[in-house]
Amino acid sequence: MKKELIIISDFDGTITIQDVNNSIFDTFGDEKNVEIENKYINNEVGEKETLKNHYLNLNLTEKEFQEFIKEKIEIDPYFKDFLHYVKENQYKFVIVSSGFLNYINLILKENNIDEDLKIYANHLEFTPGKIKTHFLHDIKSCHQPFGICGNCKYKVVKGYKNKFKKVLYIGDGLTDRCVAELADYLFVKSGSSLEEYCQNKNINYQGFNSFLDVHRLFKEVESDVLSGS
Repeated sequence: MKKELIIISDFDGTITIQDVNNSIFDTFGDEKNVEIENKYINNEVGEKETLKNHYLNLNLTEKEFQEFIKEKIEIDPYFKDFLHYVKENQYKFVIVSSGFLNYINLILKENNIDEDLKIYANHLEFTPGKIKTHFLHDIKSCHQPFGICGNCKYKVVKGYKNKFKKVLYIGDGLTDRCVAELADYLFVKSGSSLEEYCQNKNINYQGFNSFLDVHRLFKEVESDVLSGS
């Protein structure tokens, strides 16, 4: 028997105010990083290859990386309250990110979020003179024209679709496009690239500016789920 509802959230630009990877590339990168990102935006290169090339081009130590995260990256001020409500009411909450556990775990720790969260993300290995990217999935082809991702969000969300009656997805970015039509309830950051995609594809969604909005919208969804709608 399927469980009622799972909440799946993107991390960068959704739980955090800033997109962590983009903030790092903008701060420590150079013109080559700009070229790498433009190719990704134009769908010339997939997300997996893009991240690999970005980090290979950076001259950044692990200590500098961690200090930057601690000093510059903020989480949505209402996220902790929403997460507390979700956990208190025993809903399953999962983070699925095209980013890296190195900063996700650090950010959660810095913000005293110690819940036992399931996180699907990639991993960075800092070696002398090189930052290696280790990806969660080794996908050979993609059913969408976006290129191959290091963490296939479609695969993760599809797996949970088989276990739960309803899936609520919260996101904002390009890597969230492939799961937009999978979700039973879709919350999209206002003004984001995901919102533009949903509008172009006529995909139904609810817009939000912060997790204060997410919390309010979730209570409406919660009523539907509990009533069996």
